[in-house]
Amino acid sequence: MLTILTCFKKFRNRKPIVTRKDLRKSFLYSSIYLVIIFCLHTLAMTQLEGLPIGDSIWVTWTTITTVGYGDIPIKSSLGRTSTILLLYLGGIFVLAKTAGDYFDYRIIKHRKQLTGEWRWSVSHHIVIISDHDDHISNQYYERLVTEFQQVPKYEHCAIEILTNNFRDGLPESLQLLGVVHYQGKGNVPKDLEAVNVKGADVIIVLAKRHNDPLSDGNTFDILHRLREYNQTASILVECVNDVNRNRLQQAGANITVRPIRAYPEMMVSAIRAPGSENVIENMFTHLGDKYQRFDIALKKREWASIVYQLMKADIGTVVAYISNDNEVHCNPQGKELIDAKALIAMVKESANPTNEQIGMILGQV
Repeated sequence: MLTILTCFKKFRNRKPIVTRKDLRKSFLYSSIYLVIIFCLHTLAMTQLEGLPIGDSIWVTWTTITTVGYGDIPIKSSLGRTSTILLLYLGGIFVLAKTAGDYFDYRIIKHRKQLTGEWRWSVSHHIVIISDHDDHISNQYYERLVTEFQQVPKYEHCAIEILTNNFRDGLPESLQLLGVVHYQGKGNVPKDLEAVNVKGADVIIVLAKRHNDPLSDGNTFDILHRLREYNQTASILVECVNDVNRNRLQQAGANITVRPIRAYPEMMVSAIRAPGSENVIENMFTHLGDKYQRFDIALKKREWASIVYQLMKADIGTVVAYISNDNEVHCNPQGKELIDAKALIAMVKESANPTNEQIGMILGQV
């Protein structure tokens, strides 16, 4: 036992200069060798010592592991010679080496997983390509991943980040969410293969620089390579310059969004309901539509009736109301009776309805 422990220490402390593939091959060959030695010695004990097969296996096992209970002695000269040659000289050291290879493999595997060099076995997963020059906070990834996990369709999907970040390992908050990563770039074929983009269901490509239109060229290159691997995945890309949107869509992007680092949930909304990204982006501009608040008191009014009357009057679409306790209620049930002090509606940019007009339409004035 002392021999094996000493060998374990030796092999565990040595630097893992061999590759994972070499260790797996060495472990396999050593295991096959040990099985052969084990079978030969067991056979020798049955033939030379006249032991039953069960006792022969017991003697072989306790000897090769250096436990040596001594309850079944080996008496014949040939039996002892075979034990010396097969186990003492040819078995115990190989067993220690095999154990050392196994521990080395585990060490290398853990190190590669930590540093983003491990190729994870995933499919039907979500790939986030984040080869960026920006500072993207951990919270951004956390919110993006959490939002995906709240969507029933994606709650059990593995999520892998292809990135040039996290060289010292993913933060614990992301590890707890089950996220893994791989160190690489989105325009390098071997890195795309490492994260198995061919088997991904969803792929997100973040802009290299959120405020640099030249980033769209890098995104185009990545997108072109992605479609060579995968024709069916839903691909969302960030587009810095709106002029490039059509170009990116022609290259294979299903969804294009502006980089909004403060609102990663928007990406999940766009993937879940393609087209919704345009509605959300319009909320931040005055091009085409705008959101307007109308201060008007309503009591016990059916929500569906309010929406219908304002739409019929060509005012716009009511999306929320503010109750008397200042709570904002978005998209309530149609038959819900509401008490409100204000309405929020999406109206055309050219329109400028007043509170009085809204009151007249709803019969409150």
